[in-house]
Amino acid sequence: MHVDKKSSARSGALTRRALLGTMAALPLVGRSRFARAQAADGLSVRVDFAPWGVHAALHLAQAKGWLKEDNLAVDIQDGTGTLSTINLVAAGKVDVGFVQLGPMAIARASGLPIKSFAGYLRKGDLAVMVDAAKGPKTAKELAGKKIVCFANSPWAPFVDQYIKNLGLEKGSGAGQVNVVMVSPAAMVSTYASGGADGFMSLQEFGEPLVMGVRPARSFLAADVGIAFPSYGLIATDDSLARRADAMRRLSANQTRAWTYIFESSSHLDEAVAAMMAQRADKQLNAEVIKAQLVLSKDFLSTPNTAGKPIGWQAEADWKLAVKSMSEASLLKAEARIEDFYTNDFITS
Repeated sequence: MHVDKKSSARSGALTRRALLGTMAALPLVGRSRFARAQAADGLSVRVDFAPWGVHAALHLAQAKGWLKEDNLAVDIQDGTGTLSTINLVAAGKVDVGFVQLGPMAIARASGLPIKSFAGYLRKGDLAVMVDAAKGPKTAKELAGKKIVCFANSPWAPFVDQYIKNLGLEKGSGAGQVNVVMVSPAAMVSTYASGGADGFMSLQEFGEPLVMGVRPARSFLAADVGIAFPSYGLIATDDSLARRADAMRRLSANQTRAWTYIFESSSHLDEAVAAMMAQRADKQLNAEVIKAQLVLSKDFLSTPNTAGKPIGWQAEADWKLAVKSMSEASLLKAEARIEDFYTNDFITS
């Protein structure tokens, strides 16, 4: 059989070129995958305080790989207080804060360029906690009682308004509500040891902390007309503009996590386990963390957010919040609602 040497040579050259092309492409594929892995958006998310129940959605999303699925590399940082986290976000030291939104609004009105782009605990959770067995049965029975709080508490600006709304007076005399400011570290222990009749905190935070030593019942400030938005995500105006896609993915991710947690008891347990594993050095109490998370469910929604995804914020709720904060001289009554929040990052 006759073989065309020129044809064979051309064929061999083509084969070699094809093979070399294929081999050359392999590193490119590897580099492409590496590039995609490196392209994950890095976000630092700082919470308000030491680990407690409401932080569990962030830790669950980390543990289940949902943040990675959404091409996010999130550094979850413990905080040293809502105000500290707000200031760090405003200064550009942290990308996102998970904090109470009431203090955020006050900071915004004072000139800090920050805004809420997702609200999770949308009902006010400020509460006075008293002894469940021996304490007052109604808020009006706080007259004559000693209640402890601390100076930088979100409660502090509303103490006088709350007592006034109850039709009572503040003071240490007979029939007056005696509110005593102590250090943050001493507040719960003072109540637990019997040194006070009650303490002012957040219901979902405070009740579980004392359930093993002096179980408490709560009187909500929201029940006497004080609207104060609770936990959500905040960022600077600049970050929301420049990193809109990453912020939108984080918001959707957390809506997914919060929704998942309350679908079943086993999901609650997953969230607690994720948090315990990621903060193993903090000596957390799993029962307390779970109780805090369970109570958080009561504050996820308001009548104005019915039918909306977790994270969506209602203008009507913010109007009520501005009214309460203006009555407490924290905001001007004419404050612009749209300065404080946006739903542009919420997936319907």
